[in-house]
Amino acid sequence: MNKIRISMISLVLGLAAVTAAWGAESVMNLISNGEAVQKEVVDTKAAMDAAEQKNKDLAAEGNKLTSDQKSLVASVAAWNKENDDLKARIADNQTNCSPDKKLNQDQYNACKAQIAELNTDIAKVNADNADLNKKNKDLNERIPKYNNDIKGIKGEVDSSYASYNAALKKEAAWLDQARTQMSSSAFASYGKKAGCPDVNKNAKTPEAMIKMSSDVIECLKKVSAG
Repeated sequence: MNKIRISMISLVLGLAAVTAAWGAESVMNLISNGEAVQKEVVDTKAAMDAAEQKNKDLAAEGNKLTSDQKSLVASVAAWNKENDDLKARIADNQTNCSPDKKLNQDQYNACKAQIAELNTDIAKVNADNADLNKKNKDLNERIPKYNNDIKGIKGEVDSSYASYNAALKKEAAWLDQARTQMSSSAFASYGKKAGCPDVNKNAKTPEAMIKMSSDVIECLKKVSAG
């Protein structure tokens, strides 16, 4: 009888050892899967945030392009008027100050002053023309890039949102697995010692679920470390 009882005790100890090993392995798998899901959530959220920011930046760029275009059109119109006025003044000067005119000294000096003023204004109009051409070139380079980017932004935002949403669903499923394991009576004492969060508490927002998952992973690591 004694031998039979000893044999039975050994058998129970053997089963207990197998159960403990299975539990540790299960916790390790849960941690590994949780970290993978958490990384996917973080990465897809970063991609979604980047797509949303790009969308906002493109909206701002579209408004800026419209404003710059209107400003350039107005500046070109003003330059054309200034240039036409300058051409008329040059024509008047050439008529009134031509070599065939018999100018007295005062008239000659006045014509000479006019020419100096016209040359200054010509230099200004030419400089303004170069500046306007530069602005026009810059605008013409920005518009095609904007048009190309704006075509794909909706799909980019929608795709990034779908990926993030899918990752959140994976995380919710992982949390369900964690709840099952952590709610078991076998886990209770380990969880209490490690200061594990209340996994049955409802996470009402994605941010709350992400934080809970992170807290659960840290708790499981403490349990695993003993």
